[in-house]
Amino acid sequence: MSGLTSVFGRDLPGLHEAAVLGVLAFLSTAVYRLWLHPLRSYPGPRWWAIWRGPYLWSTIRGTIVRDVQRLHTVYGSVVRIAPDELSFITPEASKPIYTSNPEFPKDPMHLPPFHNGVPGILAADHVHHRRYRRLLASAFSDRGLRAQQQTIQQHVDRLIGRLRENCSNGPLDMTRWYNWATFDIIGDLAFGESFGCLDNIETHPWIASIQGNVKAIPIINALRRYGLTWILGLLPTTPKLLEMRRRNEQFTTRKVDRRLQHGGVARGDLWDSVLGATPDGEPPMSRDEMISNTSAIVLAGSETSATLLSGCTWLLLTNPEHLHTLTERVRSQFARAADIDSHSARQVDGLSAVLEESLRLYPPVPMQSNRIVPPKGARIAGEWVPGGTSVAVQKFVAGRSPENFHRPDEFLPQRWQGKGGFANDRQGASQPFSIGLRNCIGRELAYTEVRLILARLLWHFNLRLGPGHKEGTEWLAEQRTWILWDKKPLWVVLEPRSTD
Repeated sequence: MSGLTSVFGRDLPGLHEAAVLGVLAFLSTAVYRLWLHPLRSYPGPRWWAIWRGPYLWSTIRGTIVRDVQRLHTVYGSVVRIAPDELSFITPEASKPIYTSNPEFPKDPMHLPPFHNGVPGILAADHVHHRRYRRLLASAFSDRGLRAQQQTIQQHVDRLIGRLRENCSNGPLDMTRWYNWATFDIIGDLAFGESFGCLDNIETHPWIASIQGNVKAIPIINALRRYGLTWILGLLPTTPKLLEMRRRNEQFTTRKVDRRLQHGGVARGDLWDSVLGATPDGEPPMSRDEMISNTSAIVLAGSETSATLLSGCTWLLLTNPEHLHTLTERVRSQFARAADIDSHSARQVDGLSAVLEESLRLYPPVPMQSNRIVPPKGARIAGEWVPGGTSVAVQKFVAGRSPENFHRPDEFLPQRWQGKGGFANDRQGASQPFSIGLRNCIGRELAYTEVRLILARLLWHFNLRLGPGHKEGTEWLAEQRTWILWDKKPLWVVLEPRSTD
């Protein structure tokens, strides 16, 4: 009696047939996807082309960014990374995927789930996204941020003061300090009150809950694709992630309800434009819409900036010649720290180049959102792609590709200043904030915060890498990704200037 047809001595006559049918179904699917599927001509590993298992496992483990980078190194500028999905890395692919009109819709299997049945700005369809964008645009515009300059400046002053008070105690984890500062700033801009992270020198529970919620999204989506969300109950990290997700929903709801108690009364925060009358008569956001959008707004206004600051600091500290040059430029341009504001920081020679190079090597959101090719198909980077295919341009991989950049793994800010042998760099391949109508709404806020914080930091302190960090690239190389980078502690020694 075969093991396939017997369990504890009992015959199971249908089990053998079911197993055979299952094997045949898998083999027929494999044959179709490898030799008959519309994407059969695109290069990529066969195992990834047959089924989504490798992609899902890579996503759950947080190694998808590095794995896709490795695949592009082997297979070229376009790779089939799943039965129905293509990954691109050239700037020629970005325009049709992200700027077409009508747009390529977002891939629903990559969208964040929403708990109240109302999609936020990240998951909304074209019509709702356009409305959300119009309601929020003024708050995140250059003009809107200039009106908030004093608020931002006060929090940066607070950051510098707290760093000065604590730097004599040894190296500081700047990853946490940057998160505290940017979270306090967005709290004030969004809700008219700081979260008190810098005052208390601790992470507000909402930060942890938002980060946990974001980390859970790709894992849930990966399992949801095959109806395997029940597996969440078997993962040891699931209870913690789901608890963070629940807490995020609670924090978000409480914040929105507290803001709604003030009704349409102007409070100087970004919700003024959302709750007030609109010039074209569009309705203000509903309570559920505000709840769905709040986490995205907080992330756009804090995590992006904090991640860029952390990455930029690491890259400067591991490239001391560029750190020295930028520090000298900041100090020579400003006689007093009080002269550095969000406007004057724009004028620091070389600062923008340092930020662009940091964004190329370490984009805060390393993977671009997936889009679905319309039913009629489309030509992308010279290749005809059939309708229904999920496509994306990978930001991190594109920025690190020798197809796009000379000496791609080196930190060389001069490439953005037209200096050196970088005339053939394809700078359009670096799109850290995406392009098109759905580009990151927090882009200008991120630049404003980072320029100001970095300029003030270099004016006040001499920086060096703390003990425990070896020479090399391990701080970047060891990070995994679940939509965002899972940042490690960045230990930095801060020495106040002797003339300060």
